[in-house]
Amino acid sequence: MIYQTALEWDVVTWSRALDDWASAIRERGLVVSNGLELGARNGGLSWYFAQIYGSHMTCTDLASPSEKAQNLHRINGLSNQIRYEQADARQLPFADEQFDFVVFKSMLGALGDPAAQQQAIEEMHRVLKPGGVLFFAENLRGSLLHQWARRKFMPWGTRWRYVTLQELDTFLNIFTEKQLLSTGFFSAFIPKPASLKNIVAYLDQLCYFVPQNCRYVGYGFAIK
Repeated sequence: MIYQTALEWDVVTWSRALDDWASAIRERGLVVSNGLELGARNGGLSWYFAQIYGSHMTCTDLASPSEKAQNLHRINGLSNQIRYEQADARQLPFADEQFDFVVFKSMLGALGDPAAQQQAIEEMHRVLKPGGVLFFAENLRGSLLHQWARRKFMPWGTRWRYVTLQELDTFLNIFTEKQLLSTGFFSAFIPKPASLKNIVAYLDQLCYFVPQNCRYVGYGFAIK
């Protein structure tokens, strides 16, 4: 239920990011008191950090988070921990070194080109306190088969600018430390039912033979 509320879709595959972040917080003693969610839409990650860690969140999207986000936070008694703002990731309206952490899921591709994606990462770095952490999970370009399927079957497949694992690694070079992993392969080709997609996602975790740069979700953390 926690994963479903935080992630909404393709939960088993993307939940590996939450597990990785939780391990980093626990093992490294990372501070997550004051956070910024970018590209929040329905506010799942703001809910997650406020609910699980007691974080105070700034929940943002380009057109401001949805009414669904505010309802989710209100019914869980989190309204006093979460505020809402419009924010363009390429030019964040926040002061330098303001947040303990920044988090986003599946957002960079909407920015359209590598320069804008790099600019967004630089802005995230700017607003983090020294020692602050960026938690990220992003759709990767994946294999040639993933690229073909997106162009063929997804309405946004030609508009979304999927990053490669290598590009994401390069974007994060401004941080002092980073951990970048990837996951998911066959589950991308199972749109529904969700139960079957979840079974295939579990099987994906056993497919060690799939190269890292052929998987379709990149996730991890980077420390300023």
